[in-house]
Amino acid sequence: MAQPKTREIVERGIPILALTLLFLLGYLTLQPFLPAIVWGCILSVCLRPFHDRLKSRFKGHAFWPTFISASLMTLVFVIPVSGLSFALVTFLPDLMLWVSQARIPLMSPDDFDSVTGDPVTGELTIIWNELLADLQSIRQQFGLEFRPVVTWLVAEGRLIGVFVLEFVLGVFVATALLHRARPISEGFRQVAENVGGSFAGEMIDRAVITVRATVFGVLGSAAAQSAVATIAFVIVGAPHWPILALLTFLLAMIQIGPVLVWLPLSVWLWSNDQQTASIFMALWGLFAVGFSDNVVKTLVVSKGSSLPSILAFLGAIGGFLTWGIMGIVLGPVVIAVCYQLVLKWVTTERVDSAH
Repeated sequence: MAQPKTREIVERGIPILALTLLFLLGYLTLQPFLPAIVWGCILSVCLRPFHDRLKSRFKGHAFWPTFISASLMTLVFVIPVSGLSFALVTFLPDLMLWVSQARIPLMSPDDFDSVTGDPVTGELTIIWNELLADLQSIRQQFGLEFRPVVTWLVAEGRLIGVFVLEFVLGVFVATALLHRARPISEGFRQVAENVGGSFAGEMIDRAVITVRATVFGVLGSAAAQSAVATIAFVIVGAPHWPILALLTFLLAMIQIGPVLVWLPLSVWLWSNDQQTASIFMALWGLFAVGFSDNVVKTLVVSKGSSLPSILAFLGAIGGFLTWGIMGIVLGPVVIAVCYQLVLKWVTTERVDSAH
């Protein structure tokens, strides 16, 4: 009696084990491309309404809407990212040279007193010089180690090669998904509803709305702020302005704000006797950059986006630690979807309990 039961368990367990191993092998194969695949799915979800409108204009033909969508993604994402990556490549040698050759001048208390006549300020100068001496010691101690660290980051590809490749592959994935958007979405919804019923369909709808709102809210706001700030960077002649634009975008993404870019730049311009450019940079950053952020977020919040800033920050940092720079883009979107799905689930549970 035990033998047939054991045989039945083995016969049922072997196919399950084989499928598990097959899915595991598939995951291990696609794991290096997982950020690009997720990015492609996000792009396809965001561009689906635009693609559907194009398809209706072309009377159902799929080629030209797909071609236009792919060209738009290339123009908006691939070309700027490639340009920023090239600017980063050219900037790193200058950064390494500056770190290796930088010298911090010290001021003696006597010299400072002769200018100010204030002994208290002289005491502060002693403390300041001690701090600068410590910084010089740290730089001399670890300056040689800085070069291989930067070289490792570049060789790792997190900052340049893989980052651009992931964006390009994401555009390819999004193009393929948009080309077959209707059957893919219907098949995915059918599988989800077979597993979770109508509730799974509602969760899919909420996830789609959240992805679009988060991309246009968080990513759109960061892109708008960096674009508006870049105008001022070019006008004032800021050195390595593409790097400043990239830093503006990243700081806006992690919800810290681009003030950490344009304010030091304004101070640097003032210290270099460019008072007019410094004042212009400060006013532009305070009003124009801040206004662009408020406009984008107001438009998106009115459509139902409500991701807390702390979750966006944690999502960006966690995404960076998990997937590299691409994770700064993906992290807030993934966290936003999880957050909204949990809210939907909890709200549904409360309604069911009330009934």
